[in-house]
Amino acid sequence: MANDTWSTVLNSGIATFMKRPYMQPKRELVEQSGVKAGILGVPFDGTTIVRTGSMMGPRRFRDASSLYIPYHLDYDVDVVEKYNVHDFGDINVVIGNAFETLESGKRDVLELLHGGAMPVLIGGEHLITVAATRAFEEFTPDANYGFILFDAHLDTAPDVGGDKWNHCCPVPRSMELSCFNPKNSVIIGPHGSMNPKEELNYVKENDISLFTMRDIYKNGIQDVVKKAIEIASDGTDGVYITFDMDSLEASQTPGTCAPTPGGITVREMIQAIDLLGEVNLIGFDIVEIAPAYDHSDITAITASRMAVDMLASRARYL
Repeated sequence: MANDTWSTVLNSGIATFMKRPYMQPKRELVEQSGVKAGILGVPFDGTTIVRTGSMMGPRRFRDASSLYIPYHLDYDVDVVEKYNVHDFGDINVVIGNAFETLESGKRDVLELLHGGAMPVLIGGEHLITVAATRAFEEFTPDANYGFILFDAHLDTAPDVGGDKWNHCCPVPRSMELSCFNPKNSVIIGPHGSMNPKEELNYVKENDISLFTMRDIYKNGIQDVVKKAIEIASDGTDGVYITFDMDSLEASQTPGTCAPTPGGITVREMIQAIDLLGEVNLIGFDIVEIAPAYDHSDITAITASRMAVDMLASRARYL
């Protein structure tokens, strides 16, 4: 007899997130099926200035997610029961055109939002965050959302060589939107010499809260995340979280576009996600998964674990 909850051969079945059903991103289907969380792949890395290859991230992320079952031991919750998670495939990428790719992603995210599902985007380069934030602006223009970014880099470049649609620019493109307030925005984890002074100036000029790796070294990840939650949740209607895999220690997650030694450990990230479950989560993304540089799929496995943990951590409060 077939077991619907857990196949004894983990790498069998369909290549979707946790082997969940595939569905087209159409609001009527989402609403009729009662989907509360939807996975969207964004296989785009057209503006990457370091190592390319994150366009392959969504596929490897899905493969790695086959290791996980819906029940989460730490939280005693079943993410399928809570969210009826479905996989909505990949957005239509417009080769060579970052803006049109973002528009394509925005349309799919809007379909999920109108259908009542929380979007979970998998990248792909970090510019893809803007597809989600622009969708929220169109869906709820009068809302006020908090924003939390985990990254080894500030990602606050106003433009790169005159191009404002670059993976170094997701924060400014999101802060320009009516529903995201810089004063409720937090950046966690930047460090080292891959962060231009101009980007730090943007953070200061726009009153964005910044916790560098030095803050984490000194005070611990839990203290930093608790402060971030307080800032992002203060008077807001919800919080969007974006996780760049390069925020993690490079020796633990090498399969990313700009690996940086000295980052957040995987254990610290799991602790952070444990705390982040208490926020009124409106959506999240995990970006910069670059399988060509990975070893034993440890980065993809970690990324998929982060997604499952984020869903389960939040599910405790629903």
